[in-house]
Formats: sequence, C-alpha cells, structure tokens
Amino acid sequence: MIAKKTFFIATTAALTGLVMMPSAGAETLKIGALPAADAIVLYVASDEGLFKAEGLDVEVVPFKSALELGAAMRAGRLAGHFGDLMNVFTQNEKGVPQAVILTTTHTHADQRAFGLAVSPKAVDTIKTLDDLKATPSAMSSATIIDYLLDRMEETEKLDKTAIEKLEVKQIPIRLQMLMSGKVETAVLPEPLVSVVEAKGGRVIWDDRKLNEALAVVALKKEYLDGKTVDGFRRAVAGAAKLIESDPTKFRAVMVEKRLLPKPVAADYKMVRFSMFGTADGLPPLPSETDVKRVGEWMIEKGMIKAVPAYADIIVTP
Repeated sequence: MIAKKTFFIATTAALTGLVMMPSAGAETLKIGALPAADAIVLYVASDEGLFKAEGLDVEVVPFKSALELGAAMRAGRLAGHFGDLMNVFTQNEKGVPQAVILTTTHTHADQRAFGLAVSPKAVDTIKTLDDLKATPSAMSSATIIDYLLDRMEETEKLDKTAIEKLEVKQIPIRLQMLMSGKVETAVLPEPLVSVVEAKGGRVIWDDRKLNEALAVVALKKEYLDGKTVDGFRRAVAGAAKLIESDPTKFRAVMVEKRLLPKPVAADYKMVRFSMFGTADGLPPLPSETDVKRVGEWMIEKGMIKAVPAYADIIVTP
C-alpha cells in the first residue's frame, strides 16, 4: 500500500516562510505530457517557478501519443506523466510501479473535456449519433479515447456497429485526417474539439453527462515521498489559480506550447479547474468506482489481468 508520509522540517527557512529552492544537485523530474488543454497547468507550474518554490526541479516533456509516452516511461526516461488511468494501470502491470497524485480533468456539466467531432467534410450527412452507420472514427486503442468510445456506446445505447474504429496513434495526425475528410469522426480532447467546431465541424457527443476523472498526473514509486507529492500538488494547484485569474494571458501560453492553434485562440473558452469545491481547487482524485470501472474495462480488453487495489494506485491527501 502506498501511504502518504508526513514530514516536519524544523529549519529556519521553513519557520520564517522562506521559499525552499531545489539544491544544485537535485534530480530533474521529467514529466511526459500529451497535447490536451489541461496540460497547460503543468507548463504554468514550471514556467512560473511554482515547482521551484516547492523545492522541485520539474521539466515538462511533450509527446504526441500515449503509446510514445508509455514507451518512455518503461525506458526509464520519465519520472511521471500526465495522461489517463489506462496508462497508469498498464505501466504498473508492465513493471513500472506508479500512482496517481492529482487529477487535471474530471467531467463536469459546465465544461467539455472530450467530444466526438464530425469532419467539416461530413457535417451534411452526420448531424446526430443516429447518423452513425459503421462510420470510421480515428482513435487510439487502449487509451482514454478507446474507453470513451465504449462509454459513449454504453450511455447512449448505440449499436455496436455504429462506429468503426480506425487506429491512428498520434493526436495531431488524427486531427489532420479529420479536418481533411480522410476520416469522418474522431474523439478528441479540448481544445482540439473547439478547433474542429471553429473550422466548420460539428460535435455530436461529449463527456459532460459522465461523472468520472479522465486525466491525471502519476509519479513513479520512487518519487512518491510526502515532500515530492505535496509540493507537486501545491504547485499545480497554484498554477490552476493563476490560469483562472488571467485566462487571456494563459490562452497565449497555450498557443506558445502548441496546445492551441493561434487562429482559433481568441474564441477559445479557457479550461477551468476549480468547479468542484475541493480544498486545493483541483478536480477530485479518481474514485474507487472510477478505478473499478476502468480496470474492469481493461480486463475485458485483455490489457491487464486484475483491477489494482485503490490504495496501491491513488495517493490520497
């Protein structure tokens, strides 16, 4: 079981409230990130010095696909990652012990995080879910996209033949294929869903009616000490507050980090984190129900052999 340790550091700096800076020899924690809207919170925590203020040296490393990110985790190139529960469970089963320390995206009625987008080339023929008839959909198997397609089928009672899954691992290529009409639909994260809409596409389903954590940050077991976990959470919570206090400024940062195309930035509704009433202002951690649902889905897909114990996979405050 992963237990959260409490540390008391009786130093003059701590007592006087001075900022704790990383030592010259401190290890750089490389955190892999995918191109989704909520990844901005990691970049802001790094660029605004919030990790450093917690004594952590963090580098955010961008990846184009969950497959590439997972390979980097297994190769020992990363200390942790921004992604989904599927990647966390898979990595644990493949011998890279890790646990979730915070959530960046939890479904909410007032904020879309993922949506099934229709290509601008197909909006005349696909207007609702009822128009899906063995319709190709660009996706990546064994990821949150695959999971959400199945959740959509389940919650909307769609016929299993409504969607024909087309494997396209890299998110940017998935978007390009959708916009060019090479594929008619795709489940995409924000802000890409908004990009498709702005360029003439249509969204016919999104995650707002679900109730679960969708995107998380996990650290490898060797970094799950109290100082690192607590400091990481405080830094990201501080970044979330900064983003919400000045969305215009950080919308520009999203463009800079290639999370948001400049032509549609002005009209993009900035991602929010604080709608849940939690003590730190971040979305709630995955629940035991979330872990069980995702784990059972993965077992059915042949991805893992057993649902991990909640206490082994989620680090609670």
